[in-house]
Amino acid sequence: MNDLINFNFEVNNYLKNKFNKEKWSGASPKFYKNDVPNLIKCIKIEKAYKHASFSCFLSVYSNFSSSIAPKRNIMDTNNQVFLVGLTPNEVTDKSYHWQLTDDKDFNNQQFNILWESIAGNGNIFFNRFNNFPEPFLNIKPEDFNKGEVKLFNTYEVFNQVNYMNFLKEIHLSLNQIEIATSFSTLAIERFHKNLKGKSIAHNKAYKSQFKKYLKSLEMP
Repeated sequence: MNDLINFNFEVNNYLKNKFNKEKWSGASPKFYKNDVPNLIKCIKIEKAYKHASFSCFLSVYSNFSSSIAPKRNIMDTNNQVFLVGLTPNEVTDKSYHWQLTDDKDFNNQQFNILWESIAGNGNIFFNRFNNFPEPFLNIKPEDFNKGEVKLFNTYEVFNQVNYMNFLKEIHLSLNQIEIATSFSTLAIERFHKNLKGKSIAHNKAYKSQFKKYLKSLEMP
């Protein structure tokens, strides 16, 4: 636990002011920005639990005011639609570990390189959402029947149900009820299909979360 606390302290010490100048809120491990309607951009810098390394993840959360998803936590996992990793050179949907050592100067240099990649590759990635929802209006429900639909035709989207629900929310916000309903139906069907053959916990807390998530996939 002390390693995590010390790591977050170092990240904040070297990067928090840089984030603040670029109008990011929060503190390590999560920084976030809400400069595009209905979306929350998030950068998570996460220390590995038992290894001398960390990872940087860029994510986008759905934040539609019309959504019937639970409002307790705007960055709830169920509202996370897209998640990619950041390396010194690119945005990727593959895992990547930034190395740490006992050498403070080396670690500080890693933080400097990380910031350069955030300011460059990270901003390029997030800027692709600036004309939202335009990049997503050409996606049709039947596209999901052909295989997994990627983000910008490039990055794997690991929770396709959340992606379908995200598209439902987009069309609902545009009052395009018919296509929103199609995405809602598709998301519910895929959700049940994913559970088929899997054991499900029967405790009260799980059942409550199950019902809330299923409810969030429905039309309001």
